[in-house]
Amino acid sequence: MIKIKRILIPVDFTKISDEVNKDGIMLAKALKAEVYLIHVVDINRDSFSIIPEAQVVLPPVLEIEKAIEKRMEELRSSIFSQYGIKSEIIVTSGQVYSEILNYSKEKDIDMIIMGTHGASGLKEFFIGTNAQRVATLSEIPVLTLQKKMKKEGFQNILIPIDNSIHSREKVNLAVIFGKLFNAHVHIIGLPASDEESEVAKFKVKVRSVEKILEFDKLEYTSTIIHGDNLAETSLEYAEKKKCDLIVINTGHESRLTGIFLGAFAQQIVNHSKIPVLSLKHKHGYFEIDTPGFGI
Repeated sequence: MIKIKRILIPVDFTKISDEVNKDGIMLAKALKAEVYLIHVVDINRDSFSIIPEAQVVLPPVLEIEKAIEKRMEELRSSIFSQYGIKSEIIVTSGQVYSEILNYSKEKDIDMIIMGTHGASGLKEFFIGTNAQRVATLSEIPVLTLQKKMKKEGFQNILIPIDNSIHSREKVNLAVIFGKLFNAHVHIIGLPASDEESEVAKFKVKVRSVEKILEFDKLEYTSTIIHGDNLAETSLEYAEKKKCDLIVINTGHESRLTGIFLGAFAQQIVNHSKIPVLSLKHKHGYFEIDTPGFGI
């Protein structure tokens, strides 16, 4: 079973980052988890900001890191004074998503909570975002937020079930938060077509998830919806039902770069206005151990 005892929160001192810090700390407190804060000085961004013609030269990376360390220490003190939670901080430089992933492995982190500004157009399809790359490549769960959560915790959790054979692995993760906050779980089956045989197959998938939620004594609602764009269908359903968390799989869609035109997970992470909890598929990892359910 999944255990979340160490949470990593990337910090970049933007408005969304400040809001994510608060939400992340509150979740860590509810989970009784340790908190780690990381700031990455983006060397790629700084390198092309040096323009000799305009005589604009940024301070050396080391000086930037020292200035950031001071702000991070202030943030750590503020968190302790407000929430009584101790945190560990790190300031480093490099590619943002790579440094976040490396540090999460080094510290044996269980979950990453980070803000995302979303993406669209060429940036979404060819460049991606740090949040989307982390969510796709991370070996551990990643919670991404575009704005501050309306309430503490989650009351309505959405689990989209697509045509991937790995899609149901995320159910265990949804159960943790469902039980922690006594949430109602919404299951939607997303068949690629409305053919009778395809719908029948999804009814079996959805029923297997229902049995897991029944075993864990969680209230749920289930339905099957066919749409041309599965990500848009999921987001529309989430808005209609006032869901405050979407739980998705990522690893089976893009194993290398996390940049895959039209990928379900990419669209969800970049466009969802509510928190998205992503779990990368890994064979034998986070398996559901409830007996007799054919998972």
